[in-house]
Amino acid sequence: CPKMVEQTGKDYAKIIQSADLDREVNPLCTNIEDMLARLDEFETVLASVRAESNSIMANHVCSILNFNDNFGELRNRIDKLEQFVAKVNENLNEVESSVDVAERELSVTEYSLKGLLLKPLKAKLSATDPLGTQSSSNLIDGEFQAVPIYKSDEFFGTADASVSTSS
Repeated sequence: CPKMVEQTGKDYAKIIQSADLDREVNPLCTNIEDMLARLDEFETVLASVRAESNSIMANHVCSILNFNDNFGELRNRIDKLEQFVAKVNENLNEVESSVDVAERELSVTEYSLKGLLLKPLKAKLSATDPLGTQSSSNLIDGEFQAVPIYKSDEFFGTADASVSTSS
């Protein structure tokens, strides 16, 4: 057993003597130093980003909070615009249906000059309804009744009011 311990000791001694610590440890030390230098650079960049972020937050958040009152006005204007667009769409649908009724009354199906001139004459000649049903008409007492459309003052105010508020 003592001989075996002695042999093992010699083997370990050869391994330790053959190891070149400068050659194996120095590259590790160099890599660690490079990593520490990069870590310092990263820390500097991170500190500058934090400083920039804080200045942005201080400047822009205040201006955004100051704009909060204008958000309410903007929201109201958008709501009014949506109401206006809905009203215009409704009026457009009513005008289109009025035109459809007029085309049916005049039997106008084509928009050529010939169709616009001759179809109303033919419609007057064949005005009798075989079923005797009353169809919708744009005429009241023989007079055309236009579809009521929106008034811009309801949505945008009068021209006098907008001039006086902008002065």
